[in-house]
Amino acid sequence: MPLQAFSQDAVSATAAAATAHSAPGYEPKAYKPRSRRDFTGLWENRGGIGWQQGVAPGRAQNPPLTPAYQRIFERHLANAAAGHPTGDPTAGCLPQGMPRIMTMTYPMEIMMNELQVNIFAEWNGQTRRIFTDGRPLPPPEELEATYNGTAVGHWEGDVLVADTVGLRGDTNLESSGLPHSAELTVHERLWLASDNVLKDEITLVDPKAYTRPWTVTKAYYRAAPGAELIEYVCLENQRNPVNSDGEIGVILATPAKK
Repeated sequence: MPLQAFSQDAVSATAAAATAHSAPGYEPKAYKPRSRRDFTGLWENRGGIGWQQGVAPGRAQNPPLTPAYQRIFERHLANAAAGHPTGDPTAGCLPQGMPRIMTMTYPMEIMMNELQVNIFAEWNGQTRRIFTDGRPLPPPEELEATYNGTAVGHWEGDVLVADTVGLRGDTNLESSGLPHSAELTVHERLWLASDNVLKDEITLVDPKAYTRPWTVTKAYYRAAPGAELIEYVCLENQRNPVNSDGEIGVILATPAKK
């Protein structure tokens, strides 16, 4: 992960979107939603990097884990406390995956039409697509597990209701190593709380990892007019090498030029 990445203890700070280049006579324009179903724009999470906004990553999240997955979580917490963190695959530049992508440590941009909603995350240059063209979710035997899964949605009034399946089990919810399994299904309800606030109620259903459905609501705030995503290349200036044991290192010094 590049040096600008956040520490595991960061809660209040998240990366802001870049502003557009200034030019004489140019004044950035604010976007006005065309309807309550229009999520178009650049959005920022201002609630920290924990799975629940405003809650530090780690034990404070109080996840409803099954005994087997609680042991996985405790192992990551113990390793981090000992100075040998193992809980965050993104340190090695792997994608954050769904549902962690929706924490949006860095800003996201949404573009949409009547057939699909496209969510572009600055972090790792990842893209989610929620298809709203009426297609059903594929049967389990046809699913190929991917980082962001397969998502379909429909409208209930002005609320976009989406289901995501086919997720890999080797990602997590946050940097502490808070786990889920490959049996995870993510249910979302997204809506505009106002012209400048987008909310996403996320319910995780995972009978292997969680003892009950777990629901959190995330809020995103419209970025300033003229803001834009920045190109994110994790392998460039990578400062968190991961060794063969899964331990995450930190490189603070810049190598001297020969």
